[in-house]
Amino acid sequence: MTDSRFEEGDWPIQLNVSANDAENWMAHLHAEIDHRGWLSSSFSQFDATENSGTLSVHAANGPSPPTLDIVWERPRGKEIQLKARPSGTPLLALDVAHDFLGCINERVRTGTTLRGHRQALLTYDGLPWRGELWLDADHRLGPPSKHPDTLFGPQIVIFDAMIEGIGQKGITGNFQKRLKEIRVFLGFILGLKLELNKLEQGWTYEVDAEGKGLKCKLGNFGYIEELPQMGFPKSGCAPPVKRRAVTRPGLGPYGIHFDMHEMWVPADIEELWALFLGLPSPKRDHLLRAGNANLIAKSMWPDQRTAYVTFLVVACEALKPDGKRYDKLNVYDVIASLVGLNEAQHLRQLSVHPQKVRSKHVHRGQLAAGELVPMLFHDYFGDPSFDEMSRVLSMIVRMSLIEWLRCGGNFRVVHCPI
Repeated sequence: MTDSRFEEGDWPIQLNVSANDAENWMAHLHAEIDHRGWLSSSFSQFDATENSGTLSVHAANGPSPPTLDIVWERPRGKEIQLKARPSGTPLLALDVAHDFLGCINERVRTGTTLRGHRQALLTYDGLPWRGELWLDADHRLGPPSKHPDTLFGPQIVIFDAMIEGIGQKGITGNFQKRLKEIRVFLGFILGLKLELNKLEQGWTYEVDAEGKGLKCKLGNFGYIEELPQMGFPKSGCAPPVKRRAVTRPGLGPYGIHFDMHEMWVPADIEELWALFLGLPSPKRDHLLRAGNANLIAKSMWPDQRTAYVTFLVVACEALKPDGKRYDKLNVYDVIASLVGLNEAQHLRQLSVHPQKVRSKHVHRGQLAAGELVPMLFHDYFGDPSFDEMSRVLSMIVRMSLIEWLRCGGNFRVVHCPI
């Protein structure tokens, strides 16, 4: 790959792309390359004030194929300035180069996109996912072909989606964004900590019938779907997922009850998903920020329980309305506004206050859960106050996120009295 940015000579093609079209223009460029079955190679430099680079578009294979060399630069937030010239042996015809760039401009003008199927395997700890859930016609959560031998353990749920994007790369990029959104959404709707399934290497071990270790070796671990389904699935490939009616504000049954043998979803989950997708972009970003803090909190449990509570408080406080007038609202005010004053006062009256835990942990590094104190399995004088607070807080934070979604972020602020 040759960096042509500083080469002199004739550049017969000059083009400026407006700042508003800059990102889409580059995406449509790669989409047009894929559409023609061409190849490309690139070199980019990123700077605080501007980005620049060289892109070589090859119309064929070979050591010196007909090529269009493109040099571009874009000051931060400004238009793209491009210059291009044919190269290669044989030389790419100039009219072919103009046609290629003209097709890109036409794609930008018409907003040409593609729709494609993408799939991901998501893992979580809990009850098995045995049914299919159609959030809408384009998004499905389905069961894997295998589950653990035990009822509770590491589980897999298959996420299929039909995604629109600029070319295949755009579809993949938008799917990655949707994956983050579905993880945040199910994080507070179902209380799951969903992660992308990874195929990794690590130490594995074997035990005998009595549980005694026999040997240890480096091996592969991760889930592989043994019965992959080709293409976007059709409705009815699996029985429907179990449902339970939930009174809002509320979460339904908490924990695992004797009658639970598989993962269940609230009866209004499709309605909540429709509300989520229907949020204006600034509102959805607002909710995603709060939901992301909720996911960070889940990742801290159980090793860093103080940080767990801290990020639960952050998730709740992130739901505050925009504007300086609301900067001093705390977690209790948000809960009082979204869930109810009684719930906020109950949380505030607990012997361990989540707001204080958050402040002391962030500003002083204090560990309210005693993470550095030796853990005793039979501590006759242990204080359950922190665990009680974190259990109540985790439920109320989920309810707050759901209620914010249900009202679209438009709610009357209620101050919780001290």
